[in-house]
Amino acid sequence: MERELHAKIISCNANSEEVCASAARISTTAGDALAIFENAGGNPKNRSLIEKVLASGHKSLIEHAVFTIALRDVSVFVEQFLIECRLASFTVKSRRYVDFSRLGYHIPPELEGEELTLYRRYMDELFAAYGDLLEAGIPREDARFLLPYSFHSNFYCTLNARELGHVLCEIRYGRGRDIPELQALADELTGQLEERFPCLLPELRPGSGEAPAGSPLLRFSSESPVCLSRQEAGAVTLLNAPADPQSLLEVAHRVQQPGGETAFTLDALLRSRRPRELEQLAYTFTVSDITLSGITHLVRHRMQSIVIPSIQSVDHSRFILPDTIAAAPVPLERYRRAVETAHSLALRLREHPALEKYHYYFALSGNLMDVMTTMNARELQWFIRLRSCNRAQWEIRDIAVELLRQLRQSFPELFGRFGPSCFSAGSCPEGRLSCGQKEAVTARFRELR
Repeated sequence: MERELHAKIISCNANSEEVCASAARISTTAGDALAIFENAGGNPKNRSLIEKVLASGHKSLIEHAVFTIALRDVSVFVEQFLIECRLASFTVKSRRYVDFSRLGYHIPPELEGEELTLYRRYMDELFAAYGDLLEAGIPREDARFLLPYSFHSNFYCTLNARELGHVLCEIRYGRGRDIPELQALADELTGQLEERFPCLLPELRPGSGEAPAGSPLLRFSSESPVCLSRQEAGAVTLLNAPADPQSLLEVAHRVQQPGGETAFTLDALLRSRRPRELEQLAYTFTVSDITLSGITHLVRHRMQSIVIPSIQSVDHSRFILPDTIAAAPVPLERYRRAVETAHSLALRLREHPALEKYHYYFALSGNLMDVMTTMNARELQWFIRLRSCNRAQWEIRDIAVELLRQLRQSFPELFGRFGPSCFSAGSCPEGRLSCGQKEAVTARFRELR
């Protein structure tokens, strides 16, 4: 990969322009799908046809062009921005398993002099503290809470041309318009599209909607840092649930099987390979004081409607305190010192306008936010199966288990069957990585109320 590129299209489906032109023709052209595609080969009118159909508002045809992008050494702030695009697929280097102490961080190119010195001092102090915690035996998944949101992330993103156009417009004219790093990535990708898929370029123009407000200013709720324990953070509140979920499932079953050959039972539904009825049950909940790292675990579940504050609005005063650090005096002192130093340096950003506009890079992975989301019961089944497992990271596991407890109060007949794979499916899929505690785990979830 050329080292100057931070976002490179490394794959695009073959004959993407011919495929999209065929999709544009199939509704109005005689002949079968294969014949239409064969006739599109080398047709000089393909590109103009695609652009004409797109201009008329019919965008679905470019969903047949698919791109994979490698993102190299971009800030985790950029990762969070992109990963919220739910019609894309992402695979990210894990902060639970990889040591990030020497992977570097993003530095805005325009910084110099005192601002650059302060920026580097802030980031270097946090990376040093992160390394000290690892040397003291603190797990990576807990030490990572000190990583600032400037640290380098590497990941793959796969999406179709319609979604890529949406992402680029969101960067150019939406919530990313004031982020220079995102603008540079958009420049890189747009330049590559000129060669790979130029018919998308006319779509990369401002929409008719209202432009978003400017970036939120630096926010502190306290003049000194506030650390919350594991027990205090991640509070779950179930806000909305169907009033009569059993009846909804029964109606969905009758619609699904109009002949009425089989009676509806929850056991049969959960054994089904296609339990679409569960998708008719929607549940809305909030999570208060979830870390920025925890949010990344939550948003990986694509089938949800989630409301997340911008990282630019993070409260720089509030932090998580993991149990492993709280229980070890030397790491605890190092963690507190790092948090206090970060907090005091962040307060000084108000004196440096050139730095304050980049305050989102000063957010820590352990800063806390509130989120709200709605999932249907089928996605909840998958979410709880993965995230209540002992192999899951402890923060998202606590959230999944507490959510399940409240769901069981709402509809015990269904959610009493939900839990990790060893409980809900009777077996563990983790192989040699299994926790080896199947009996204890299944007993715990049988008794969860």
